[in-house]
Amino acid sequence: MVVRWQTFEQYHNKKDIGSTKIRVHNLNRYWDDADVYKYGEKADVMIFQKVYCTYDYKLPAHYPGVRILDTCDPDWLQTPDIYIKETLDNVHAAVVPTETMREYLQGMTDTPVRVIKDRFVIEDFPKPKVHEGKLEKVVWFGYAHNAELVRAAVGSLEKRGISLLIIANEDPMLYRYANDSVAYQDKYEFIKFNQDTLYENIQTADACIMPKGYRHEDRWKSENKTVIAQLCGLPVCQTAEEIDTLLEAESRQKHIDPIYDIVKVEYDCRKSVQEYKDLIDEINRTISRQD
Repeated sequence: MVVRWQTFEQYHNKKDIGSTKIRVHNLNRYWDDADVYKYGEKADVMIFQKVYCTYDYKLPAHYPGVRILDTCDPDWLQTPDIYIKETLDNVHAAVVPTETMREYLQGMTDTPVRVIKDRFVIEDFPKPKVHEGKLEKVVWFGYAHNAELVRAAVGSLEKRGISLLIIANEDPMLYRYANDSVAYQDKYEFIKFNQDTLYENIQTADACIMPKGYRHEDRWKSENKTVIAQLCGLPVCQTAEEIDTLLEAESRQKHIDPIYDIVKVEYDCRKSVQEYKDLIDEINRTISRQD
């Protein structure tokens, strides 16, 4: 069986897109039948990774084979030329990373919507961090426009004398939100995002902060950044009170060890490959019954 992905990277002529790496390239390393689509290829299964029907592009609705939509971001909320319902109604199944997104999309279509989580190549991660000493530095990483969620945390970090490392595509300059922004700038560090060094950069911190999102789109977002930090061996905090419980190395190690043992199994991308194979088998059985 030939399985091909038409990816967000490919469709928009971009490189190093996180969603394509997580949702496609990670899986292809363990899925011999799958690869990125080359124009003109014939495939038994086409998976459209954040590629939708638009006013002038209808391949997700008309490709002659099994058609699956893989959508991991609610970009269809903010982009009017994405025809999300038309896409959903014309594929055989849709795949999303979270249950909240599944429930929302299932409410607008009869097409089955299934959850396949964001997962990772576990072997790509360094050994989990071994914690020593006091908690001195926390890290946040992601796209710079999402760093607004961290603004409210800066004052709490400043009060506790904790440094902040930001890893992003550009510097959001969050030190500006400290009470004494000039002084806190000495405790603020920015590293430009580089996938090749991301895990090692994360491990220079003692904990990761991921404040709970308050924006409309945040309720659908994947936990992938939390899992990345945990696979690096870092506890993940949403509140200042949680940070206060992790000031000592022993408490951080005790917190993360059982979590790491769980996520390294649950978030192994080989599990996603099997879930996709099971879904494709289910779709083919349904098509056979209809014929």
